[in-house]
Amino acid sequence: MNPASFKVLQVFNQYLESGGEEVWVNQLPSFAEGALEVRDLRFHSGAWTGRGAPSRFSQAINVWNNPESRERLKKAVGETGPDVLLFHNLIPVGSFGLYEEARNLELPVLQYIHNFRPFSPTGTLWTNGRVSDQAMRGNPWPEVFGRLWDRSFFKTLVLAYWQKRLLDSGSLDTVRRWIAVSQFMHDHFVAAGMPPERVTLLRHCWSPREISSEPSEQNHYLFLGRLVPEKGTQTLLAAWKILEKRLGPACPKLVIAGAGPESARIHAAAARMRKVSCVGFVSGASKDRLLQSCKALIAPSIWWEPLGLIVYEAYDFERPVLAARSGGLTETVIPGETGWLHEPGNAQALADDVERMEAMGNDGRVEMGCAGRRWLLANASPEAWRQDFVRIVREVVGK
Repeated sequence: MNPASFKVLQVFNQYLESGGEEVWVNQLPSFAEGALEVRDLRFHSGAWTGRGAPSRFSQAINVWNNPESRERLKKAVGETGPDVLLFHNLIPVGSFGLYEEARNLELPVLQYIHNFRPFSPTGTLWTNGRVSDQAMRGNPWPEVFGRLWDRSFFKTLVLAYWQKRLLDSGSLDTVRRWIAVSQFMHDHFVAAGMPPERVTLLRHCWSPREISSEPSEQNHYLFLGRLVPEKGTQTLLAAWKILEKRLGPACPKLVIAGAGPESARIHAAAARMRKVSCVGFVSGASKDRLLQSCKALIAPSIWWEPLGLIVYEAYDFERPVLAARSGGLTETVIPGETGWLHEPGNAQALADDVERMEAMGNDGRVEMGCAGRRWLLANASPEAWRQDFVRIVREVVGK
């Protein structure tokens, strides 16, 4: 069978706030184009908020099995005739019932591993200001007692219960491959009990932009992401307090771009500092300008970052990266070559790395950024990703 004749239906429950997973879901059909026909079925978390939303009790039940979502899946399968289903996030509106429906439809499932579900109720393992891997070892209670899903004990408890039932029910047997976006995620899912032969490493790819031959001005360091504690925002601010005290007027500028639950606190803290500014959420040309004019991107995540597409973006603009030694970031940032790695949460070490980057001068930073671009071209080829993805589809379809 010609690979182009394979049909894939990808299923995704969009979050209330867009993130890296949604970016990847949006891009995947174009990366597969010419080799696979990819169609979309989407659910929206926003359907369960505001006026007209189902009752709290109905939501609790429907997270496990939403009959309307199952009907939508059946209809989409009837209309598109896929050979395989590609699942991303399915909750809350899509529901775990889609696994059972896939079994009824006798369709194999590929499941992307974007976070730590179905072990962690939050998907982040973020508990009481730190990473706790207890959920990966069968104990979700720290996340439950921390009210970590939607800041609700009840919702976190219900989700933990349904995840436990899902893992024990055999419904996940329909997943023929778990696609891990980093070796880190691959190893942790295998350690948690997923059959090794069903967990496959396939990092995201990237379509490189055309780069300008004109030298770009370097005038700030850049944080770009959601303003949440697990992204290391507190470490970032603490590092700049150290730098302002240590370097005085020579302290470099920091631009924080993004939005999230921590916005008010971070904006207030930045207002009390001399060299830190917040610009809110940015996208498109505004984001590109910030990346193009930065000295380096900073990714100080203190949770286990599954991969970190933001590193790809920095490399695309030939910019080095200062990142935490956290999760998949350790696989994309090469210390001394494309950037530097510091211990997660260590503000002193991050400040030292900024000073080291400053000492390199513009030419040194450009050289390091170019090395990052070379890494991106060598390791994130859309053509190589397409070949590997087609191979996985062919294996699970058995044709």
